Parts: sequence; C-alpha cells; structure tokens
Amino acid sequence: MAKTPSELSLAQRQAIKAAILADPVLGPKASGTGTDFAFITDALNADASPVTLAWITAVPVENADDAPSYSTFDSLAAGKRDSWGFFLARSRDFTRAKVRTWITDIWGNATAGSNAEAILRAGTENASRAEVIIGGTTRTTGTVSALDRTMIGDLSLNDVNRICTE
Repeated sequence: MAKTPSELSLAQRQAIKAAILADPVLGPKASGTGTDFAFITDALNADASPVTLAWITAVPVENADDAPSYSTFDSLAAGKRDSWGFFLARSRDFTRAKVRTWITDIWGNATAGSNAEAILRAGTENASRAEVIIGGTTRTTGTVSALDRTMIGDLSLNDVNRICTE
C-alpha cells in the first residue's frame, strides 16, 4: 500500500533531498537561512517532467463511465454488459491488475484507440515530481503504462522543511 508523504522513511526523505540538491534550480534554494520551502514544495508537487502517468487508486465512476464509446455496447455479450454495470457500481482501484484485466475482459484488448485503452487512461493521472522521485512499479495493460506509486499525495510545507533540514 502506498504511503502518504508524512509516512516516508528516512531513506525516501533522503532520496528527495538528494534530488533537490542535485537540481540546479532547487539546490540553491534549499540551504541556509534563505531556504525557500514554499518554492521547493510547489516544484516537488508539480507534474513530473517528462510527464509520468500514475494509476489512480480510487477512480470515480464518472471517469470510467465517460471513457468508452458506447456505439459497440449492444454487440457485447449480455454477461459482459452486466459485468460493466457491476464495474460501474463503485469507484475502482486501477493499481490492481484484476481491475485492469476486468476492463479488458469486458471491452477487449487495450489497443490504440480502443474502448479498453480509453477506460484505462481514465484511470491514470500525472504523477508529481516527488512521487516519481520516490518511485514505484510501472504496470502495463495493453497500450497503457502507469506508475503504481510508492507514495501518493502532495508534500506539505512541513514535509519539505523536514526533508531539507534533516
């Protein structure tokens, strides 16, 4: 299970600090009495560059419901249509392989432009720079790859203050 930023281990906090100090923009702002904790916090909570997709742990029903084209829905077998109804009964954790397999079982292989690909993409978001630094495991279903993050969430000003001063 992914940690929140305040639950990071010393080694994970040290990894973030090393990334801060190695960065030509953040490094100079991370030491001395003029440490700009707000700037560093904002930079670490911004989307990673290059963009790194991450699986969402609680995909809202609306995201999954709005993703596919329903023009082929009538041609799905009755059991698969029923299964889609069960799928949409509550939010789903797309980090789970069984959830992603459920999607491809209903809609077919996740190929470019397919309904399965659209639904899987609806279950992703851009990871923050801090989340990418901490890492995780990249999991792929069809054409969609995303990070199953070790840490999920924004760093607080207090988190960054702790990281920079340890």
